[in-house]
Amino acid sequence: MLEDYLGVFNSVIALFINVITQILCLRYAVNGLLKSIFLGFTFGLLGLLTVQLYIASQDIEFLPGIMVNIVIYSLFGYCYFHFINLGETARRVRLLRELHESNGGLTLEEILKRYNAEAMVELRLQRLISSGQIILKDGRLHVGKPVLSFISKIIILMKLILLGRKSELDS
Repeated sequence: MLEDYLGVFNSVIALFINVITQILCLRYAVNGLLKSIFLGFTFGLLGLLTVQLYIASQDIEFLPGIMVNIVIYSLFGYCYFHFINLGETARRVRLLRELHESNGGLTLEEILKRYNAEAMVELRLQRLISSGQIILKDGRLHVGKPVLSFISKIIILMKLILLGRKSELDS
């Protein structure tokens, strides 16, 4: 009986482990949001596999259950990643948060000063360089660690599958 419930809720349990691990890693152990997200996902996956092995030890079919739960957990992890990403990087969300936190509102000039496109690109480039995602060689920028490049290719592939194009801006 317990195994039936664990089989149904295994992906949710793994997501819970993912979220708790990611929060703890970010606050106490790891320097960097992306690293904490990867660690959270990994620990959640390990939790999922552990529960799935327990379920399999109770003579319940292993392969179909683990395949379904890994797919569901991966989709949960993908949604969680973008939930964090939305709150952390989306300019609209950040702008609304800053307007909410300002006592008397902000003038257009103050907003444009905070959201200077050149400064934003410089800041992002510095983050990518300091994390090793891109490298500066002979005055030109190149892909360094291919992790984000690989993730962007997966996202483009998913958009091609779901939307039939590389970007929602393509016509």
